[in-house]
Amino acid sequence: MSVTILCYHKVGAASEEGRRLNIEPSRLNSHVRFFVRKNQPFFVAGDLAAGLQDGIVCFTFDDAFASTMVHAPIIFEDQGVRATFYAVPGRVGKTSDWEGELSPRPLADWDVLRDVQSRGHEIGNHSLNHPYLADLAAEEQISEVRLSHDRMVAEGLRPRSFCYPYGSHDDRTVETLRATGYEVGLALGKRPAEISDDCLQLPRVVVAYSDSLPMLLYKLTVKPKLKRLKRR
Repeated sequence: MSVTILCYHKVGAASEEGRRLNIEPSRLNSHVRFFVRKNQPFFVAGDLAAGLQDGIVCFTFDDAFASTMVHAPIIFEDQGVRATFYAVPGRVGKTSDWEGELSPRPLADWDVLRDVQSRGHEIGNHSLNHPYLADLAAEEQISEVRLSHDRMVAEGLRPRSFCYPYGSHDDRTVETLRATGYEVGLALGKRPAEISDDCLQLPRVVVAYSDSLPMLLYKLTVKPKLKRLKRR
C-alpha cells in the first residue's frame, strides 16, 4: 500500500538550466503521461489531508523556479491533471541565492504564482527564506512558517501544504505546522509514502536529470524492495 509523491525542481532545457536540480520538459511529460495511462488518481499535496489512499500520485516542484512555472503547468493541464508548486515568499521574483556559490536561478513572481493557482494547481509554502529548519531555534522556525504563510495569503494565494527545505525538520517544526493549520508537510525520502505515514512528515522521491521513465520506476519499485531485503 503506497502513495507516490515525487519531488522535482527546475524544468527546462539543459542548455539553459544545466543538469543539477533540472529535468527536461519532454522527460517530465513522459512521467506524467505514464501515470495518466495507468489511471492513477492525481492529487495536489493539500488533498492528501483527506486521507492517504493506495495508488495516489502527487507531483511536487520545489522553489517555484521561473523555468518550472513556464514549462510544467501546461504539461499537466494537457493531460487534465494538476500539480503542487512550492514558493519561497521571501525570495519570490528574485533568485535562488540560498544555493551559495552555485549559480542562482530566477524564481517566478507573484503574478505568475497567482496565474498558475487560478488554473487549478496548488501553490504551497516552502518557508520564508529556505533555511535548514531543524538548525533554527523554535522562535525562528515559527517565523519561517507563519510569516511565509501570512505573506502568501496577503498575495492572494491559498497554501494548503508545507514543504520542508532540504527535507530538514524536527518535532518543533511539525508542531509549528500543526499550530499554523497545516495538515500536510512534505519531507524527502527514498521511498514512496505509506498509508500509515504521518501526513505532516511524508517522504518524497527526488527526481533527477538522468531519471528516464525506467529509472524512475526502478526508484519507486525495485530500490525500496532491495532496501527492505537488506534490513532483514
